[in-house]
Amino acid sequence: MAPPQLDADGNELDSEYESGIVEETGFRRRRWYHRRDARFIGLVVAFIVAFQGYGFLTGPGKITDKLEAEMAKGKEVDVLVWAKFPAEAFHMEIYQELGALSGEQDGAVRVGGIMPDGIEFLARKYWIDRIDLAPLRKGVKIRR
Repeated sequence: MAPPQLDADGNELDSEYESGIVEETGFRRRRWYHRRDARFIGLVVAFIVAFQGYGFLTGPGKITDKLEAEMAKGKEVDVLVWAKFPAEAFHMEIYQELGALSGEQDGAVRVGGIMPDGIEFLARKYWIDRIDLAPLRKGVKIRR
């Protein structure tokens, strides 16, 4: 048993905290940026920012000049969408949310009635290779 701690007057102290003497336990307080959970959250945030940034940087390059000129008018357009791999059900759902699927043409999915902001949204997806203005179908009348 350790000898009792005494104050300046020689009186015995009740606890080790009153004397200001605390035993070293070997535990060091870590800074917030050394914690595993903070590093994990930082890594996830960095990944999301990099992923979204990639889409914003590469998206405009996936839209052809003809389509950009048509988008400037602000009207719905029909587009051909080429993907880097065959479309799955998930991709088709995104196409359907943006416009009307109307089949496949020249290895691309034809999507009709997409607004310009929908085309920009679609161009930011990493799996999109190119988006072009769809040619008019024969026998289709244009409403003006």
